[in-house]
Amino acid sequence: MKRTLFFRVSALAALSAAFSACGDAEKAEPSTPEQMYARAQELIKPNIEGDKSDFAGALQWLTRAAEGGWCRAQLDLGGIYLQGGKDVQADPSKAFDWFSKAAVQGSAEAEFYLGHILFNGLGRPADKTAAIFHWKKAAAAGIGEAQYRLAHLLLQAADSRAEGVELLQKVADGKSPKLAAQAACDLGNIFAKGLHGVTADMGQAAEWYSRAATGGNPRAQLVYAIMLLSGEAVPADPQRGMAMLRLAAGQDNPAAIALLINLLRNGENAAQDEEEAAAWAERLEKLRRKSPTTP
Repeated sequence: MKRTLFFRVSALAALSAAFSACGDAEKAEPSTPEQMYARAQELIKPNIEGDKSDFAGALQWLTRAAEGGWCRAQLDLGGIYLQGGKDVQADPSKAFDWFSKAAVQGSAEAEFYLGHILFNGLGRPADKTAAIFHWKKAAAAGIGEAQYRLAHLLLQAADSRAEGVELLQKVADGKSPKLAAQAACDLGNIFAKGLHGVTADMGQAAEWYSRAATGGNPRAQLVYAIMLLSGEAVPADPQRGMAMLRLAAGQDNPAAIALLINLLRNGENAAQDEEEAAAWAERLEKLRRKSPTTP
């Protein structure tokens, strides 16, 4: 009995020591940039007991990790100083410095933000040429937003328009659904109006608008709905056109809502469609009250 009790006490002592050692290990101060970054991530999130996050502490560890050369920490700090918030004053110059350090390590994301700062003249004089330099590097690495912005810059010059259209098509084929839909809508506009040296082609425009509409772009949904309703450049399909128009209206596109109300109230089934038309009219009025500039 005494022997059993001895073993139990010994086992508890060993277990207690193990827990103590574990606790000491958890409290051990990070010694590498990677560990410092991990500690910053721990502090920025509420813990399992529901305590508030420690942003100030996280910022200190994030800074130490960045100073130690951890690229992700440099990117995060750049973003924090670019946007400001959480008691941190926006400082584009500091953001530029941290993004520059990350770019030296090969970060395409940092190249994009350097271009953004330079193009918009944040904390320094605007430098379009330097912005294009950084966006080209980011675009070559596959950063969709850089490709999109660069494409529109290339479209502005006669000697680079073709390159701009090609790059915009690349974005439309990219992995970012929202950006791809926006690029497809832009291409629809280009082909519909014959912009940037492109020959007007309503068939091509319809294809791009269709892609953009399917991707959820509300402007493209409105334009493609009108095409389907009128039979312009595509076979007329009133049922699909109304469905597409409702999608655009559902995203609070004022022009789509106004057109939908008009069609419902002046269609063959105006009496039975009045309830839906009234609901859309109420929604449009709320949008107008919220934003006085809404037509």
